[in-house]
Amino acid sequence: MTIIDILPTRARLSRMGITTTVSCVLCTDSNESRSHLFDNCSTATSLWKAILTLNHLSKLHMSWDEMLSWASSSWKGKSLLTSILKIAWCSFIYTIWEERNRRIFQGRARTIEELLSSIKDIVGAQLSNRDLNRMDHVNSLLCNNWGIG
Repeated sequence: MTIIDILPTRARLSRMGITTTVSCVLCTDSNESRSHLFDNCSTATSLWKAILTLNHLSKLHMSWDEMLSWASSSWKGKSLLTSILKIAWCSFIYTIWEERNRRIFQGRARTIEELLSSIKDIVGAQLSNRDLNRMDHVNSLLCNNWGIG
């Protein structure tokens, strides 16, 4: 079990008797569980699709376990694409949870574009001091798409 498996989602808090509100604050289409937030929530799936598009990747919708399997089997080595995917995945999880809390506790919401911009900022900051081979066509495209200076 990982920390993400025990996130205090609304469904989990409801089972503990702490809250009666269980709907997802991001999409209001379903109960807020870990699986919903990171697998099936339309906000999260739109955001992850946008991240993949920036990397010129197209994947069919994957469950949480399928996503982890794809990441652990494919994201190997030190290529720029692999580095971006790893940072973007962590940023995606952080950003979804941060946005959920922002909406619940502050009553403020950001658009998919704003969430993606936040993730791009994190990826750019993490890679800003890295020596990138911009002569490589793929690296050049990735740097342009992600706004990596």
